[in-house]
Amino acid sequence: MATAKRDTRTRILVASLSLFNEQGEPGTTTNEIANEADISPGNLHYHFKKKSHLVEALLPEFQADVRRVLEPPRGDDVALDDFWAFLHSLLEVLAAYRFLFRDIETLVSEYPQVRHALRGFSKALTAMMQLYIEALRNSGYLNMDDREVPITCRNMVVISLFSERYDEINEAALAADVSAFRIAQSILGMLLPYSSREAEQLFAELAEHYRH
Repeated sequence: MATAKRDTRTRILVASLSLFNEQGEPGTTTNEIANEADISPGNLHYHFKKKSHLVEALLPEFQADVRRVLEPPRGDDVALDDFWAFLHSLLEVLAAYRFLFRDIETLVSEYPQVRHALRGFSKALTAMMQLYIEALRNSGYLNMDDREVPITCRNMVVISLFSERYDEINEAALAADVSAFRIAQSILGMLLPYSSREAEQLFAELAEHYRH
């Protein structure tokens, strides 16, 4: 019986995340979630009394996935491929919890836990970007002045977290993979002017890989 309850709870959370990402949290009803999970509204209410409880239950999952991504680069010899792998993992997490950033104003005003989680995430991501930039400088991939490092890191975080909002203002909502491609290309394109002569072609090839 306990296993069945866990399985139902998991199905509800998976359905909630899918619909939140597709429609936004404010635009998703509990009846839609129950239908997506193939259970009755009463069964959904048994596990989660309110829609807010679903958001709160998804936050620890988000934070656990974030911790796996935000692991500092190992050693002094960091290659551009290491940064590319980190960026790829970051974009996967952002796509998996897309709803947190597309409805950010609503969520942070209604859920203190969301505000706390996103504040911690953005600070940790900024620190991680700085670690990678410093490592790429030390490895000879980037020629960047000390004063430019924190500004560049901040801009990369802003692009990572809010680029999709910018695109939604200027055009129709994009598919998650298209949005991820644009974010990656923008970040790599931002670093291209700072690339060393030896690394310039590598940066250009990576940026081209994400051209959509």
